[in-house]
Amino acid sequence: MSSITLTPSQLEQIKTDMSVTCKMLTDEEVMALARKASEKVKIPLLSDEKEQIVFCKIIHWIDRELYQLLPNEYYDLVHDATDGISPDEAKEIKDRLVPLINNLIDIPILSEKMEAFLIDLVLGLIIDAMVTGFNLTQVVAEAK
Repeated sequence: MSSITLTPSQLEQIKTDMSVTCKMLTDEEVMALARKASEKVKIPLLSDEKEQIVFCKIIHWIDRELYQLLPNEYYDLVHDATDGISPDEAKEIKDRLVPLINNLIDIPILSEKMEAFLIDLVLGLIIDAMVTGFNLTQVVAEAK
């Protein structure tokens, strides 16, 4: 195995990634995911506008947790997966991450079944965007 030496600036970037930066998704991506979630999940007793706000908060929460669990070198593929992962690798990552995120996030206004469905939906869209040749905006637009 070859020996790799990181430069001081690369080491500083790693520290920044782990301590300063806490999210990967853009506001536009969060809104697109929130719109997709609102098509599939209804939050009881809320107007559509308030529901959209709640979904944005939940997706930001998922984003922060995912940022801590998934190396940026993977997570950044949601923006441009020119050299992304395979569909099989995406399935494997999703199968590992959905239970982890579901254990970290508790949404008391949703039943556990709906919470699991929502987390699976959001993570599925995010991880599918990491597949070679895709990006998050495209995956959300094509999701049925």
